[in-house]
Amino acid sequence: MAFLLAIAFGGAIGSVLRFIVSKYVQIKAGLEFPIGTLFVNLTSAFAIGLAFSLLVEKLDISPNLRALLITGILGGYSTYSTLFYEALYLLINGEFMKFTLYLLLSNLLGLIFVALGYGFGKLL
Repeated sequence: MAFLLAIAFGGAIGSVLRFIVSKYVQIKAGLEFPIGTLFVNLTSAFAIGLAFSLLVEKLDISPNLRALLITGILGGYSTYSTLFYEALYLLINGEFMKFTLYLLLSNLLGLIFVALGYGFGKLL
C-alpha cells in the first residue's frame, strides 16, 4: 500500500509541476508552437536518464522512494499524452511544418536528453 501511495503522491506533485513549468515557458516564449510541452518533455527525459543512472544503478534507495521519484514525480511531470494531443491539433489545422518539427524534436531530442541525463549520472 505504501508503494502505491508513494506513486500517487509523486504523481500529484509531478502533474502540478508539469502544468506550472509548461505554462510558464509557453508564456515567456510567446510562440505559437508548443514549446512549453517540448521543454517539459526534454527536461523530463534528462531527469529520467539521470534518475535511472543514479537511483537505480548507483544508489541503493528503497523501492518506495524510487517509486515516488521516478514513477510518481517524473511520470506525472512528463507529458507524452499532451505531446500527441498538440501534434494532432497542429495536423488538423494544417500546420504540417510545425507538426513535423514538433514530433521530430520531441522524439529525437527526447532520446538524446535521456542519454545525456544517464551519462551525467554516470559521472557523478
